[in-house]
Amino acid sequence: MMTIELFVSGSTPTRERRAALAERILHALTTGESAPEQVLARARELTHVLIHTPEVWATGGPDPSTAPRYLARVTVPGSWSNTEGFGAHLIAAITEAVAATEPDPDRLSRDPHCLVQIIGLREGNVGTLGHATSGTEITRLITQDYHPAEDHRDVPDGHVIDPVCGMTVEWATARFTLTHDGVDYAFCAPGCRKAFAEEHSITAGG
Repeated sequence: MMTIELFVSGSTPTRERRAALAERILHALTTGESAPEQVLARARELTHVLIHTPEVWATGGPDPSTAPRYLARVTVPGSWSNTEGFGAHLIAAITEAVAATEPDPDRLSRDPHCLVQIIGLREGNVGTLGHATSGTEITRLITQDYHPAEDHRDVPDGHVIDPVCGMTVEWATARFTLTHDGVDYAFCAPGCRKAFAEEHSITAGG
């Protein structure tokens, strides 16, 4: 449940450029080697990328017509934005996706011309299906097509599979864990741990 609004300065980009920007950002944020495709597909369905070109854009520095500026505003559930490392990952991924469409892909790592803002929404202030949707419900929407009993992938030594979303997690560095019926589980994020805990009536923070 993520909305990315990208504002681009200067003359209106061609439809092809706008489509390329949107697709690159969408796939940069919903692609992962360790996540099952059915989970990524659901994540894409709940992610929206919008491209805007404001009529007026005032800023300093080089002329925006020759050095375009970008402002990406990302709106997500607050439980996501409060997760350590989430912002760093998002900012890097969006900047790299935008830079890949530039004549000089390194420009945005030299000049501060791509600003990414992450806005976390309070619980109950985002919804779909006609009602407010909690962070746990959003996790379930994204992962509803994943069934751990059907997942027969080999995992690297020292790694386990998150039973909610199917991502592989390194056990030694796992920050979100639970024990249920004598089995230890590791999760990629607090949202997956919370969804698992609620499903199995386990008390868990995060």
